[in-house]
Amino acid sequence: MEMVAGRIEALVRSGELRSGSRLPPEPKLAAMLHVSRGSLREALKGLVFLGLVKARPGDGTYIQPSLSGVISRHFKWMLLLQELKYLELLELRQILEPAAAALAARRATKDDIEKMQEALAGMRSGFHNPERFMVNEISFHECILQAAKNVAILTTMRMMYDAMAEGRRRVLPLVDDLKRNFDRHERIFNLIQKRDAHGARLEVLKDLRYAEALLRRDMESQDRLRQELEHTPKNSKKARVTRRGKQRR
Repeated sequence: MEMVAGRIEALVRSGELRSGSRLPPEPKLAAMLHVSRGSLREALKGLVFLGLVKARPGDGTYIQPSLSGVISRHFKWMLLLQELKYLELLELRQILEPAAAALAARRATKDDIEKMQEALAGMRSGFHNPERFMVNEISFHECILQAAKNVAILTTMRMMYDAMAEGRRRVLPLVDDLKRNFDRHERIFNLIQKRDAHGARLEVLKDLRYAEALLRRDMESQDRLRQELEHTPKNSKKARVTRRGKQRR
């Protein structure tokens, strides 16, 4: 599969194939890549599984037009398998997002400003609905990324947001005051609107440090729970599970 992927990559690099291009029919592609049709078929199955190409029944196989969703899934699995840690991703956010806010303060258009205002209005309407508040908070941060006008930062951060979605939901109950959280975001907006790049950078960093504090509290809680379970006798665990089952019924 790696050999086939490498040769398809060479075709993309040479310009013979582009993002979203339909791959040539199997006999022609096998001849172009100097592999048997059987080997090509198996390799393409693997590339479809990895999300690098997309098979459309009755139409053919296409180069994926975007890989951000694929990489986001890899991020999620790396978190699950503990190849990456939530705190490491948050540390990367603390490097990229303040820079994005500074760029947004310099580059935001009238349309960008209006979209940020809409996201803030959504956050304000979610004071009594934490899930709605979180959705609009994410939207606000994405508006900043779009206003930064840097595709590399936007794509990277979108992948991270998707991968960290579960962590965000876990810490949501730990947010002590949604109004205070909103106020922080409103200050970020005001600084971007005033074209204060330095101030916007610092305010976003403050917000991310608050997010880090919440994440650390959640991790400490998870560790305590894990330790309690490890030191609970097996019979007690079974009894606890049985009692919970009876309560549900």
